[in-house]
Amino acid sequence: MGSKRNLSISGIGSCNGGNFQVAKIEGLGRIDGDVTCTDFNVNGRAEVNGNISTETTEMKGTLTIQGDLKSKRARIYGRAKIEGHFAGENLEINGYTSITGNCEAEKFTANGRLQVGTLNADTILITLHGYCKIGEIGGERIQIRKQAGIDLARWLKILPLAIGNQLTAQTIEGDHIYLEYTTADVVRGQQITIGPGCEIGRIEYTSKLVQDKRSKVKHSEKV
Repeated sequence: MGSKRNLSISGIGSCNGGNFQVAKIEGLGRIDGDVTCTDFNVNGRAEVNGNISTETTEMKGTLTIQGDLKSKRARIYGRAKIEGHFAGENLEINGYTSITGNCEAEKFTANGRLQVGTLNADTILITLHGYCKIGEIGGERIQIRKQAGIDLARWLKILPLAIGNQLTAQTIEGDHIYLEYTTADVVRGQQITIGPGCEIGRIEYTSKLVQDKRSKVKHSEKV
């Protein structure tokens, strides 16, 4: 058995999926079928009609995946749309990412706009640049902040999403939670800090609750 071949699209092109060492798209590329590789790199615009399974993902530009993305380490700069699920150890997002299904990671860091079905990670760090919507959030350490200073709004204006730095979720559950500009039905945790700009229906905490006077909480109780 020889070593795995590389997949390379430069300029405009398309190819079938398969098993590769490195899969690289520079320009405008389409892959039909599932891709298994060690490294998946996009610099430009890529569409994958299938699932991706890789060690590392580096994406600058626009990426659409019709299936799942399994990647130990993934860094996304730009716009990514994952129709299925994401599973990995470390996911870093800068820009706008939509994950229709579940997102499972050890560390999840996002700077931008998000739409995710459910998000589960040990550590979740989200800096809001515009409207974000996540069905359910679960983790050990959860921190959701509004970006101060540098603003991505100028080049994110092209995205068809509501304006305003705000995150909405149904439930947020974790050990240590810090929230800003978040609207949620239920928040559960050990130590919960509600910063400015929040509207929470119900809070259940086991240890400590700190609430900013500028935020609204309908009901809170120590359990």
